Amino acid sequence: MITLTTINAVLCLLIAVRLFTFDRKNYKYNAKISWLAWLMITSSSAVSLFLFFDLSNRAYYAQVVMNMTLLICFLKSKGNMAALCRSSSRQKKVKTK
Repeated sequence: MITLTTINAVLCLLIAVRLFTFDRKNYKYNAKISWLAWLMITSSSAVSLFLFFDLSNRAYYAQVVMNMTLLICFLKSKGNMAALCRSSSRQKKVKTK
């Protein structure tokens, strides 16, 4: 039987994989965003490792929904952490160029 904890661990693993496979292409390097992405990768993959070694706590619906939302956002932005951190006015300026 699949539990919420297992679903949460799989979602966190997918978040970590998507962020890890981000292709920078023409994006300019930003150290703050890179550290934020690294923090997200390590914390997301830690959840999966905790489940693997049976060190996990119970996952709640709110955690699963939050991680599912994060995964959808990262899939939509193709793993670009900066796209999620930009303000709406900054995104409008970038799109018009």
